[in-house]
Amino acid sequence: MHSNLANDPTRDGWLRTVSWLGNGGVPDTPHPSTSKARSNRNHDSTSLSLRPPPTIHVLDRPTPRTAAISWSDAGACHYGYQIWDMVPSKRDGICVLSGASIRAGDLIYTPRVDEPSPINAGEMIAAAFVDA
Repeated sequence: MHSNLANDPTRDGWLRTVSWLGNGGVPDTPHPSTSKARSNRNHDSTSLSLRPPPTIHVLDRPTPRTAAISWSDAGACHYGYQIWDMVPSKRDGICVLSGASIRAGDLIYTPRVDEPSPINAGEMIAAAFVDA
């Protein structure tokens, strides 16, 4: 066992492995995000994303003002049948389904907030794309 970690010859390989695992198995080569949908996350639109955008499917319309959504975000969360409510948007944003711009006041679907709040609680889908 090495008494000084800085002189340990296995240190760099170990740190690379830990870093690689921390990135979900994605090498440390950042790629610009190709999805506008990720721009309204908790980082700005110029940040780099190592994960692909979420996979989103509209499964059902239980009522005229709700939608059942399947949301799968690699390394973050998976909601197989998540209820989203139609509400007026409180802020400008981007539709995660289409990448279209959303203005405050536009009708959107957003995840129903339970306790604890879902990871995708701040996301929006423009109502026109759910009703299409």
